[in-house]
Amino acid sequence: QLDPLASLQQQASLSRELARWVADLRYEDLPAAVVDRAKGVSLQSLASVLLGSETSRAQLAVDMITEEETGVRNGATIMVHGTKVTKGGAAFANAAMANAGGKWDTFRMLIHSGTTIIPCALLAAETSGASGRDFITGVAAGYEVMNRLTADYVPTVMARGFHPGVLFSIFGPAVAAAKILGFTEDQVHSTISQCVAL
Repeated sequence: QLDPLASLQQQASLSRELARWVADLRYEDLPAAVVDRAKGVSLQSLASVLLGSETSRAQLAVDMITEEETGVRNGATIMVHGTKVTKGGAAFANAAMANAGGKWDTFRMLIHSGTTIIPCALLAAETSGASGRDFITGVAAGYEVMNRLTADYVPTVMARGFHPGVLFSIFGPAVAAAKILGFTEDQVHSTISQCVAL
């Protein structure tokens, strides 16, 4: 007699399948169109950071982080300003500037992936000394995972009164950073699991 639980345990979970795909992804696997798009959304996000850095809304975020965290030696850089703060502080300030700049990419007209993925991918690349190819591969992985997770849920999440960007934006930057940092399959799986928990 077959044990139904045994057969379920043999099947990989969605998070495990995604983790395996992310860990195995190589720059050489990316089609030229994907590489071009990853470069394009990166430049678009940087333009948004530059524009956003001029807004009072973003300046408030930068001022708050700078006041709390100036003097950190092993952190990351707040873009445009050049101040070193903690990695979390830099990610927050840089994402705030990207969001304030208003030059967002979009998925299904509701998810603005680049406002979170690109600042975190740049931060991971800066702090690890990653190559440009590693950065592009991480960006592609972050977009793929975030938008695949989001794709089927945008209408139902909206119908229940939630904005999908808020619910799903944690996955893209975490996966992009995990890929850039060279995480193993198990480490990527743990990263995705943490995102689900949060």
